[in-house]
Amino acid sequence: MSINSRNKGAVFERQIANALIEDLNLKNPVKRILEQTRTKELPDLMLGSWCIECKAYGTGAEPRPDWWEQVIASSKTNGLKPALVYKFNNRPIKVRILACSINSRIKNDLVTVDLLWPDFIQIILELFQEDIELHERTYQV
Repeated sequence: MSINSRNKGAVFERQIANALIEDLNLKNPVKRILEQTRTKELPDLMLGSWCIECKAYGTGAEPRPDWWEQVIASSKTNGLKPALVYKFNNRPIKVRILACSINSRIKNDLVTVDLLWPDFIQIILELFQEDIELHERTYQV
């Protein structure tokens, strides 16, 4: 990975962390997990029980399969729900999650849902208030 792509990734991670704070009205910051550059199965960000991997890429429309595999591996290792936040140039931010994360009646854990960023935020606000509360309770400076 080149220095420019690493820098682009770090900038996008900070952008998403700041968007989570603003859009979810968090009191505590969402910090990047800096160890993830050295430890393979750590997410970029965490919010409650959500394992969040962030990917910004130049061209394309669909996330690469290895991006999803990476967030699945991180979430399973840490017992969390996976969320892949991705963005391509001149396209909106999207989030891929498991369908069973938002509807427990869906038993097939291979079924995914891609959401626009505002829709993901609304789902977190309506269905995962406990994750917001967990973040606010467990945040450490």
